[in-house]
Amino acid sequence: MAWFLRINDTLTQKLYPMKYILLPLIVAFIGLTDIQSQTVRDFARMAKAKMELGDYKGAIDDFSAIIRLQPEYEMLYQAHFGRGYAKFQSGDFEGAKTDFDRAIRIYPNDAEVFFWRAYTKYRLRYRASSEIADYNRAILLRPDYAEAYFNRGQAKIKNRQLRSGCIDLKKALELGYEEAETHVRIHCGGP
Repeated sequence: MAWFLRINDTLTQKLYPMKYILLPLIVAFIGLTDIQSQTVRDFARMAKAKMELGDYKGAIDDFSAIIRLQPEYEMLYQAHFGRGYAKFQSGDFEGAKTDFDRAIRIYPNDAEVFFWRAYTKYRLRYRASSEIADYNRAILLRPDYAEAYFNRGQAKIKNRQLRSGCIDLKKALELGYEEAETHVRIHCGGP
């Protein structure tokens, strides 16, 4: 066994410098074949996993690859929405809004994308009326969307629409959004 370790050590010492030449070539080759053989669904699975791990940069790259591959309508929508969400989480609010806008142009019937675009507008300090319009659409598409009622109520209060804002906050509380209780107490004089 000792002779094997000595031979292995000698071989390792001779081949060690080669790793600096061969390893990048192998990685590049594998990367090329992987990219060529990966499908839209593969990128979608990888993007989802990266989002769950908090690797938003990696997820953005995978969603961008999906968009470059120009998949069918539904997957293209999901790629723009997913990339927008990853950009939002990364603090790229302008980029997030652009992707949410594109997702809405592709499929304007999902409450979630309107919610996230409204929240992005809030982070970008858009006028409250612009946020409210997106929350209106989210609630129209999903009438039990408690968090959208809550955020719309906050936007209305910011826009000096106290009575209407309180109605939304109370609706959010009624739908089970517990965070609304404190805001109802502060802005509306009790639950």
